[in-house]
Amino acid sequence: MSTELPKPTARRLSAPSWKDSRLLIGVLLVLASVVVGALAIGAADDRVGVWAAKGELVPGDPVGTEDLVRVEVQLGEQAGEYLASEQEIPQGATVDRLVVGGELVPRSALVDPGELEVRSVPVHVDPIYLSTLTKGSRVSVYAAEPMSADAEQAGEPARYEKVIEQVTVAQIPGDEGGLMSSATEAAVVLLVPEGEESRLLSLDRKDRPIKLVADGGSLQQGGE
Repeated sequence: MSTELPKPTARRLSAPSWKDSRLLIGVLLVLASVVVGALAIGAADDRVGVWAAKGELVPGDPVGTEDLVRVEVQLGEQAGEYLASEQEIPQGATVDRLVVGGELVPRSALVDPGELEVRSVPVHVDPIYLSTLTKGSRVSVYAAEPMSADAEQAGEPARYEKVIEQVTVAQIPGDEGGLMSSATEAAVVLLVPEGEESRLLSLDRKDRPIKLVADGGSLQQGGE
């Protein structure tokens, strides 16, 4: 007598239900990717074209499109504070402050040369104080104190005092169009506050060159 084994019952596949957590998670992931993509496209559309400095710009430098590079950035409500790339640059315009290479050019920094509150002054500088300086460096200016005839005759070293601080180096020997230099002196162009140029020129002596010290540094007194 044979015994028949029970036959397995076939299971029907049911359509996915909205109550299926896996389906809900998949739908949410798709929606999230769509939203993120839309936000990214929208953010890219908010970028505006503005001018950035190609290299160092100091007060008095003529500024034209050849000195700038166009960049697209997101500035939001601050967009109006910077020089738009479609904005025409006035002929002969300059900047009234230091603008470093790569920095966005503020609209307020572009001025007529007559509006500058600094003046370019060429001075004789001890070359040993130029090794760490570049165009745009901020420095303090030291000049030799007056010496008595006896002190000069005895060969005493000059004492230096700070006469102006936080001035900008506009040009150093070796720059394009820079002034000449020698082993004992170099001609450097400084941007000094308006009204200080005569004073600085009166302190500029070829036999005792002016010394420049970068902001934050100190001058070591001693022989030249």
